[in-house]
Amino acid sequence: MTDLEARKYSFIENLVNVGERTLEKLESVLKQEKSDNQEVSEIHQEILQERIESYHNNPDDLLDWEDVKDNW
Repeated sequence: MTDLEARKYSFIENLVNVGERTLEKLESVLKQEKSDNQEVSEIHQEILQERIESYHNNPDDLLDWEDVKDNW
């Protein structure tokens, strides 16, 4: 077992005995951590930039949502 795995196991064992207030604080920290780590990858940023440029170059080249929805 790696050191990280051992730390996680020990942490989980300790969670069993925490009170509600401590659990709420831990949930808040985890929620914030998840929120902070939601970055857009470089490849996705490039795709987004290409699509924005395409829209600016061809603003009338759009699909109606109702048509797309009905054809799927």
